[in-house]
Amino acid sequence: MRVERILVVLILVVLAATAVIFGVKLSGGEEEPATAVVSGTGEASLLVIGIQGLEGSMLERLSAEGRLPNLTRLIDRGTVGGYSTLGRHTDARIVWTSLVTGMLPENQGVGGQKLSRRGEMVDAPLMPKARTVGALWTYLGDAGEKSAVLGWPGTWPVEEIDGVMVGPHSTYVLERMHGGRHEDAVSPVSEYDRFDPLMLDSDRFVRRDLERFVDMDSTMGLESLVGQNYVVLSGAVAADRSIVDLASLIASEGDVSSLFVCLAGLDVVSQRFWHYMETEAIEVVDVSEDTRRMLEGQVEALGTTVERYYEYTDEMVGELVDLAGDGATVVVLTDHGYAGISLDAGGMPRVGTEMHSEEGLMVAAGTRVPAGATAAHGDLIDVAPTIMAAAGLDVPDGLDGRVLEGMVAR
Repeated sequence: MRVERILVVLILVVLAATAVIFGVKLSGGEEEPATAVVSGTGEASLLVIGIQGLEGSMLERLSAEGRLPNLTRLIDRGTVGGYSTLGRHTDARIVWTSLVTGMLPENQGVGGQKLSRRGEMVDAPLMPKARTVGALWTYLGDAGEKSAVLGWPGTWPVEEIDGVMVGPHSTYVLERMHGGRHEDAVSPVSEYDRFDPLMLDSDRFVRRDLERFVDMDSTMGLESLVGQNYVVLSGAVAADRSIVDLASLIASEGDVSSLFVCLAGLDVVSQRFWHYMETEAIEVVDVSEDTRRMLEGQVEALGTTVERYYEYTDEMVGELVDLAGDGATVVVLTDHGYAGISLDAGGMPRVGTEMHSEEGLMVAAGTRVPAGATAAHGDLIDVAPTIMAAAGLDVPDGLDGRVLEGMVAR
């Protein structure tokens, strides 16, 4: 009899534990989606990581090969959602603004049209001060939360927010070179002297610093990093390293609870090096024999550069996730993927929006996000309200976007 009682107790304990793990609602008999807590070492409660040009098929393949452990971990413990972008030819500043406003360009003051003083419809300026609606960080400020917005496209010149803002790296270093105004680059401007040393120029990196992105057993080795190959790769590393180091500094001081960080390197690396990975464009282009041999040598040396930069980006994501606190909401999102590339008559890649895909990707994890789920397909304007709901913010009335179905647990 005593043994039977012990067995009954053990069974009840197991059943109770199972109910907790799988989120069973004992009162109604329904199951809630299981969620997994983000475990970082920092204190940020919301971390939004923008990755320009992240291609979903590359993410899927490299994750399956075990080469993107940090992104894979977020996918496994969170929800993945896809969405249609604003089209290949939409300026990045418009896209990234709509991603944080939840509004179509014509309704946010950036990217649409407005009525001029002469009564004519003209293109609205692509500047933050032209924005007529709130962004995620302004809604957070209204809720008493301080944010850091770092390297986000469409934030030049920077605006005054409840927290800190540093403009996109490429514009920052160019304006610094030409004596641009400090108040355009950093807000509050009093932080400029402290932040500026972390914003690295591309010439900070010599070719030897970039060997991880090159097949060093190839015939050309680092000699393949000449001209634009070197300029683009060193600039990409400088941009991403700068923004991540800046985020680490700001987060360590504990003054902000939300981080918005955009990594720009993967986009420009894909533009420049994609044709060395997918060689169809090289195979069909009509070039001289000397150019053909050079291209073949570069394919040998640089054929895995894009993949290796994905791995580098994943490391940056890992560093950023460490800035989040236990139970934080972490979101990774992108503006577009890649659909291929063509070469000009000289064998150089035609860099432009035609190579972009029209699909974006969002991965979210946190206490309000189902684990291991896939959300319904949506639109780019759905990203902002979805982030708000996942972070526990009230979604304002009047947004053009909606919360992605299946991205946030009810």
